[in-house]
Amino acid sequence: MDLKPDELYKLPKHLLQYMLWRKKWAMTARHKQVPPSDDSWTEYGMLFGRGAGKTLAGAQWLSNEAISDPQRLPVAVIAPTLNDVRHTCFEGPAGILAVVPEDLIHDYNRTNLIITLVDLQNPGRAGASIRGFSAEEPERLRGPQFSRLWADEIASWTKDEETWDMAMMGLRLGDHPKGFWTTTPKPKEFIRKLVEPKAKRIVVRGSTYENRDHLPDSFFDQLKQYEGTQLGRQELDGELIDAEEGGVINRSWFKLWPSKESLPPFEWVVMSLDTAYTEKTWDKRKQRADPTACTVWGVFWHEDRRQVMMLDCWADHLGLPDLIIRVKKELAVFYGDDDSRPMLKPLIGPPRGSGSGRKADILLIEDKGSGISLRQMLDKQGVPSYAYNPGRADKLTRLHMVSHIFARGQVWLPESEHKAGRPKTWIEPFLEQICAFSGSGSTRHDDFVDSATQAVRLLVDKGLLEGRPPDKKGERPAYRPYKPVVNPYAA
Repeated sequence: MDLKPDELYKLPKHLLQYMLWRKKWAMTARHKQVPPSDDSWTEYGMLFGRGAGKTLAGAQWLSNEAISDPQRLPVAVIAPTLNDVRHTCFEGPAGILAVVPEDLIHDYNRTNLIITLVDLQNPGRAGASIRGFSAEEPERLRGPQFSRLWADEIASWTKDEETWDMAMMGLRLGDHPKGFWTTTPKPKEFIRKLVEPKAKRIVVRGSTYENRDHLPDSFFDQLKQYEGTQLGRQELDGELIDAEEGGVINRSWFKLWPSKESLPPFEWVVMSLDTAYTEKTWDKRKQRADPTACTVWGVFWHEDRRQVMMLDCWADHLGLPDLIIRVKKELAVFYGDDDSRPMLKPLIGPPRGSGSGRKADILLIEDKGSGISLRQMLDKQGVPSYAYNPGRADKLTRLHMVSHIFARGQVWLPESEHKAGRPKTWIEPFLEQICAFSGSGSTRHDDFVDSATQAVRLLVDKGLLEGRPPDKKGERPAYRPYKPVVNPYAA
């Protein structure tokens, strides 16, 4: 409101401080930092580069919404960790305690992370409260309810989707609840969903350079080395990079086996399982475990060297009994046939005992808790399996160790009969995951990555992708396994 100097002089101290605070922010804030003041939106998102002022914008918006609410309804802040709530959103140089005038803070409970503001109508009385939560503990969001929410650095949340769902269920107080999220983007599936067009959702983007007037020149001198790089585009320009752009495996490396051509005869077929049904991976909210992923690979001769083709892939949420049934069913499938007629289709093949095609020669299961249990149960039922031990290598290292097989064009995918130039539709989930994977947290799931890397690693380590091509008469030389220098299965 606009008041004359003599009218300002008559205002109570706390109201004068409030007006000066809001006036100062209105004069310094960029338009992207200030959401519309009407009810035209329920979700306002900021994809900003580092130092672009997103934390300050979140602190300013939430604290003003809380203190100006005549109903004094509670509001919430969610950050990646409790330390982030305390040291960035609350006590940081751009946090709530730094932007709100001291006289407008009624109380700050540092232990429970609750800031209580004053009541503008009665400064001696407590007003709305701002409570902090960690995205590491989404269960803590069950029960509490709010009228406003500020979600900070949402791309760094470890349990992003679950935390967001719990927060949205608690955002139910008042006539028009609103959520405000701020983050430097990361190529995560959750962030991509969050920026999709939606009614009453506004998403703005900004770069670090837009806030140049408030940052030191030495900072920008340091940034020159990142300009134009993928890291710079993400961290400085606030660009949401294509998930596959940062991946280790390039989609263009895969070759397509023409749908009109007969399948080659396979020398080896490997079925690889990455299992998940233990308590550690149990999703209490959805009452299901992470998926078990299966990929099937066939080794064949083509272009004077051994190649490998994906024959099947699937992911499903299965407990141990159902998984045993599924695995035994898959092991009965034949891929290709003696006349090389194309019979490639998951779970469809010649009947058992027909003598056509080739079933899996090796059932490969990672040597971990759930995999060990599966192998033991299958062994009791007369189904042998091969234990894969990745040693100390993490998931990204394992992928790098076999990436050369993909890079030199030795991995093939069957072409779709309906969409020329594209693989079969059931392969797409595998492609999206393995081409986007760039380390822990880069994809929502990495089960296909694990299943594929352990299969290709086995083929490489056992020399199944080495050897001489068939002679002119079509006879294949005796197989001589390649002996790796280092035993990759040693602990």
